[in-house]
Amino acid sequence: MRKTNKKRHLRMLVIVIAASASIFAVLLFFILGVYKYNWNNRMMQAAEKIIPFPAVYVRGAGLISISEVKEDKKAVQKFYESQDFDKLGMRIDFSTDQGQQRLAVKEKGILNKLIENRMIESLAKKRGIVINDATADEAVNSSLSQFGNRQNLMSDLARLYGWTLDDFKQKVVKPELYTEKLAEAFSSETDTGVQESKIKSLHERVTTKKEDFAKVAKESSEGQSAQNSGDLGWSTKEQLITEIADKAFSMKPGEISEAISSPLGFHIIKLEEKKSDSGQDLVHLRQIFVKIPTFSDWLKDQMKKYNVMVLLRDYQWNSGEAQIEFKNQDLKKFEENLDINSQGDPSIF
Repeated sequence: MRKTNKKRHLRMLVIVIAASASIFAVLLFFILGVYKYNWNNRMMQAAEKIIPFPAVYVRGAGLISISEVKEDKKAVQKFYESQDFDKLGMRIDFSTDQGQQRLAVKEKGILNKLIENRMIESLAKKRGIVINDATADEAVNSSLSQFGNRQNLMSDLARLYGWTLDDFKQKVVKPELYTEKLAEAFSSETDTGVQESKIKSLHERVTTKKEDFAKVAKESSEGQSAQNSGDLGWSTKEQLITEIADKAFSMKPGEISEAISSPLGFHIIKLEEKKSDSGQDLVHLRQIFVKIPTFSDWLKDQMKKYNVMVLLRDYQWNSGEAQIEFKNQDLKKFEENLDINSQGDPSIF
């Protein structure tokens, strides 16, 4: 009896070992196909839908699967190929060698956006911000007027991207809501006391102390306009940010504004001249500008703190720039000269 049991246990052990070895061999086969040989046949596509092979792993923010990247890449390709660009004298052709390179640039952009979305969601959740499906549904319902109605939206999504309404909510609406809420949290957390003190001091110099505006701008203003002594040249109202435009067109030549707050920072503007050209009003301004930390700058600094593991063979993570980049030098050069390499192809825009 004992011998029979031992034989049965041994037989079961052999079966388990054989089954485990078979499963390991199959997994190894698929892993090599995905990561080393980059197979893209039907068998691999079916396997990727079942097995969430990671394309990128972001520590503390989760993984991005290969199937997710490929689905988004397919949607982008469908969008461009579903458009009628012939009337504009443009064409889309991803089948050529250059077309495949352009598609690779699109894929890199998709990867960077997916990584950014994961990190934004992670940063938001650390602040107690959670966007659920009900909140995303509310956002879709409140903006349906832009699309006409729900049926029109669903039809456009299917035609242009091959998406369902749920795809749209998960891929577009939720990430946008997380970004919006995180930006609001950033604004509430940001202390601009140092910048406010600096702009107040600069305002005093050009008003109370009557120092030369251009000289102060050149010495102390921040941003590119400082190189030109704060000269912004001639502008229409539409060319200026709202906060500056609203003030500038109510001023008199020679007048200096109070400190103006904008999403970019603090501004002091001086109206040099006014004129009307072809029925359009223009102003010639100088500015003294003090920059405040922006959400995009803060976000990039936060993204640099994440550990990112890239498993796809064609890409690597540049921690200094907080973004995915090509390993292949030829693709890097192609991307750098994309405008020249892709003239007449609207997919580069």
